[in-house]
Amino acid sequence: MNILKVLLSPLSIIYWMITLIRNIAFNLGLLKQYKSKTPVISIGNLSMGGTGKTPHVSYLTSLLSNYKVAIISRGYGRKRKDLIIADSKIHSTRDIGDEPMELLAKFEGDNFTMVVDGDRVKAIKRIEKEHAETQVIILDDGFQHRYVKRNLNLLLTDYNQLFYNDFIIPFGTLREPRKGVKRADAILVTKCRSFIDSKERAKIRTKLSKYSNSPVYFSKIGYEGFKNEKNKTINHNDSYLVVTGIAKPAPIFEYLKEQSIKYDSITFGDHHNFSTKDIKQIAKKSKPYKGIITTEKDWMRLKETKLKELCSVEIFRLQIGIHFLEDKDKLAFEKQINRLLK
Repeated sequence: MNILKVLLSPLSIIYWMITLIRNIAFNLGLLKQYKSKTPVISIGNLSMGGTGKTPHVSYLTSLLSNYKVAIISRGYGRKRKDLIIADSKIHSTRDIGDEPMELLAKFEGDNFTMVVDGDRVKAIKRIEKEHAETQVIILDDGFQHRYVKRNLNLLLTDYNQLFYNDFIIPFGTLREPRKGVKRADAILVTKCRSFIDSKERAKIRTKLSKYSNSPVYFSKIGYEGFKNEKNKTINHNDSYLVVTGIAKPAPIFEYLKEQSIKYDSITFGDHHNFSTKDIKQIAKKSKPYKGIITTEKDWMRLKETKLKELCSVEIFRLQIGIHFLEDKDKLAFEKQINRLLK
């Protein structure tokens, strides 16, 4: 591994120079930014995925339930490349991606618009033209997309791989130099353990303060039970097959162990498009088990296959949510959001 890192280091230096020059160009106004009249909130990170963006976007959308909200996502893993204003009646995950579909399934309605396109400026202009009533726009994974000015820039960093311990890709997982954190209006340390003592939180805040003076909040993924179409429940005396296609499934396995739920697992890569062969494999392997456990994100893709037709067991979707470690963090974060929209 050390030899590989040495070999990759020149590529990291080149990538570092490219991103540095790009950021300087934005800072000097050489690359122009589009400013919308509608408030824009960006949620993103410095690293390559796995920081919990989608559940935080979901949390923020719920927080803004009294407003007309539009989310812009590039729709990672989708097959189409055109701009789509998503509609669950006519679009699939192949059209818009699993994460936009997950958000659409949760929030679709008169006060919600999901726009999928890699060009955030074009997407915002479409919202302004066709959904002028929108009161706030959320950029999903928007930290590096600087062609759009934002009113609030939220940066996520995984507690288990804090950006200040990471390096530029391909040597590490950072998309840009650490100094880019200066653009953040708030930093959320995500995927924390259930309890982090005040000394450790203070230590993390001190290290973060070398890069930014913005407020720091600590959040964790909360597991909130299982959803089943027939309202069936998990029986702790039975065994289940866990099917995941996400970046970091380990916390799910830890949760199931904590709940004394017996299981075996099949894991696929993040955003995996399940093939007919995959589905047949899952259906065959599920036969000895009482049911299949999967994530809501994976279910967005699995429900579009013949899994329900081919397997005879119940399917349970693990529900997750965002929880702040301290109530004062939650209140301060919500106050920062509300202040923007007043």
